Amino acid sequence: MESHQYFCSMNSVMYVCVDCDKSSQAKDLIFQIIKTIGRFERKWNCFDKKSTISKLNRRKERWSFVEKPTLEVLKKSYEYSNESGGNYSLFSGVYAYLWKEAIINESIPPSEGIKRLMEKQKKADLSFKWRFVKPNDSNLIDLGGCAKGFIAQYIKNKYENLSYVRSIYLNLGGNILVYSNNDSTKDIKIINPVTSQDIWLKNQKNTSVVTSGDYIQNFKRYGKLYHHIIDMNTGYPAESPFCSVTVIGDDGFLCDCRATDFYVRGDEAIEECNKNNIAAIFIYKNGEVIASRPAEAII
Repeated sequence: MESHQYFCSMNSVMYVCVDCDKSSQAKDLIFQIIKTIGRFERKWNCFDKKSTISKLNRRKERWSFVEKPTLEVLKKSYEYSNESGGNYSLFSGVYAYLWKEAIINESIPPSEGIKRLMEKQKKADLSFKWRFVKPNDSNLIDLGGCAKGFIAQYIKNKYENLSYVRSIYLNLGGNILVYSNNDSTKDIKIINPVTSQDIWLKNQKNTSVVTSGDYIQNFKRYGKLYHHIIDMNTGYPAESPFCSVTVIGDDGFLCDCRATDFYVRGDEAIEECNKNNIAAIFIYKNGEVIASRPAEAII
């Protein structure tokens, strides 16, 4: 039996649809999924002073014990930050407060403040010892660039082996998970933010589809777009040729990190996707759509 529900979490309107043997099982599974997402939001929101991440951000040069999922997401995020050369960064928390206020108030932060934060960001580091972590400075960590992808993958891994679960469809706001234990598939729609045209990903199964872009959480000043994806090397919103990047794969966390990484990286990301068999769709600011070779087969 199929059941579905819309709900709000992590500053997004989300949607979950599940198919189980019984209606009661489907309703309970939806309840558990929403509960899980809410629990992670409360733990990982760096702007909530009561959250695990916020507390960790206040423990400069002090060890903190963290639960396993938090330790896992911190380690994986730290590793990908290093692999991407900072195009995706666990330490975007350095700029998070500054640019959150800037976008809300539609005002450009003072350059002097950004320069100070750049020096802080260059030295940012996180140490690990068993279940303990230690930041070398305060207000470093922001999981906003990977949290939804990790949560989607966590939910899939947790519930996919339940015998009564036939399928799970999650839309966490720019982050979609499709799971099925049978031959059923789903077509996923991506919207070109420039032309409003639909792009369909056909016959998706056991797949994550993650989009990152500058078309939300932004403002314009003097003809220039300021948005929420920050270039760690400049302290300002990344100047990308793309307005959005969508990554398709079987690991929601990795897709989430890559979507930000490829947006910041720019044109060279397309060649990397072709070289490493990564399915991705790049939408330029003029509306042009380029799909990597692995993605061409599904659109």
